[in-house]
Amino acid sequence: MRTVGEILRQERQKQDKKIVDLAKKIKVREEYLRALEKDDYRAIPGGIPIVTGILSAYSQALELDTTKMTAIFRRDYEGNPTSVLPKELQEENNSWTPAHTVGAITIILIILAGFFYYSRSFLLDGAPVLKLRSPREGEIIIGQEVIVEGRVKRGDVVAVNGEKILLEENGSFQTIIDCQQGENLLLIEAGNPKGEQERLARRFVCQEE
Repeated sequence: MRTVGEILRQERQKQDKKIVDLAKKIKVREEYLRALEKDDYRAIPGGIPIVTGILSAYSQALELDTTKMTAIFRRDYEGNPTSVLPKELQEENNSWTPAHTVGAITIILIILAGFFYYSRSFLLDGAPVLKLRSPREGEIIIGQEVIVEGRVKRGDVVAVNGEKILLEENGSFQTIIDCQQGENLLLIEAGNPKGEQERLARRFVCQEE
């Protein structure tokens, strides 16, 4: 079975992303991410709380299932508990002290604050991201109406064939438009408060019932 480090490294390489960019994105030291990819948990100070916090943030940045990744980490940890202890703790055989607890909590709070800031910035200030679920490209639709369904980021606005439509609180949208027999062209635009836009064209065919 693959280890946490193998999964992270293979997924990052698959997405053609660099560790230095991901480290900046989630506000974590580059060497900690490299240590995760090598399954070298001892290189990360703070023990299990810090390792799991960094693992969750890194997994989310790569769009991996954080619950599954944490479960795999715990499986590996249970098989070799000393692999998570920082090197200096193993060498000196020191017990966990209140100072260690305070330090661990502080680092976790910093990581969570950084991730929250990034998430808020991405959701509200980033460029528009338009995802259209229906209609599909080249889809054949029976009837004279088609359901237009998709999702954008919160705070964005959407126009279908030049007409603005209402969005749900989570950014999802759905509307019904008329279509002509034969090939139809659907134009969708998404924009954010900063004036940035994303456009999407979708062709589909309508046939009589």
